[in-house]
Amino acid sequence: MTHKPLIFLDIETTGMGPAQSRITEIGALRVENNQVVAKYSQLINPEQPIPAFITNMTGISNDMVWEAPTFKGIADDLELFLSDAIFVAHNVNFDYRFIQAEFARIGNAFSMDRMCSARLSRKLYPEHRSHRLDKVIERLGISVENRHRALDDAEVIWKFYQSELARLGQDLFKHMDSLLVKSR
Repeated sequence: MTHKPLIFLDIETTGMGPAQSRITEIGALRVENNQVVAKYSQLINPEQPIPAFITNMTGISNDMVWEAPTFKGIADDLELFLSDAIFVAHNVNFDYRFIQAEFARIGNAFSMDRMCSARLSRKLYPEHRSHRLDKVIERLGISVENRHRALDDAEVIWKFYQSELARLGQDLFKHMDSLLVKSR
């Protein structure tokens, strides 16, 4: 796994399911040889209203995304940013399915190898009941300025990875490899 770039990614959305809801923000770090080589942060016009409870949680309002590009407007740049890498997210299937659905809406296929940092936390810390991102932040003492903003949460996942790499060294990659889901 060490030879392939890692994309630490988080999204914010208008709701819980990609069939009815849309992405409002994407934040990602591209890591090559354990160094951040690029950052991606973009508000996205979801082409539907953002519910008040989502605005209260994320701070992302309808006014903020009104003039932002739609997913179609950023798809080429995002695809280039993600290319030839492993998609890493906390509860990866949530983020992955949303991005997959957005690409499908514009007629593009999307497939990447992926790894879940929540599952990694469960594997490395089986003695803990919860592996929600808030609990990982608390357990490792990770500082985060804007929780529930995409780039900040992606940076938390990166800091979790860095912490475990410092603690476990190359053994971390054995754990990550065992959790890797290959694209079809």
